[in-house]
Amino acid sequence: MADQATKAWLKQVLTPGVDLTALNGAILVTPVNNPGAFLSIGAGLDDHARGLVFTVGVALVLAALLAWSLRAKSLSRMELLGAGSFLGGGLGNLLDRLVQGGTVFDFLNLGIGSLRTGIFNVADVGLMVGVGLFVVGGLLGGRRI
Repeated sequence: MADQATKAWLKQVLTPGVDLTALNGAILVTPVNNPGAFLSIGAGLDDHARGLVFTVGVALVLAALLAWSLRAKSLSRMELLGAGSFLGGGLGNLLDRLVQGGTVFDFLNLGIGSLRTGIFNVADVGLMVGVGLFVVGGLLGGRRI
């Protein structure tokens, strides 16, 4: 998994409290342990609620998506690729939560000047690309499997 590989590598090479920059600051590597979801949504929930929602709830959603994808009679290749990308991203972040006490290791921040993204990781990219591919695949149709 690219997500887990990048996280493991960065944890080894980064000095705590020191950010890395590239391309004149367009890429900022700043490690954080995020207790919430995308853009820290839900970070303010108490530990029990956060564990239920972001660990148990996510595991159930991913299992349901996998089961549905395997049983679906007519998905386009793009929809299947999207579901796979979403599952991979979800599993990457779920694994983080299971081994890091309920947090996800985020590290990427992109932008130009004051226009910047939130801090995210490779699994988040998989989730977003997966949603995009699935939606576009559904709209365009295409060859069904």
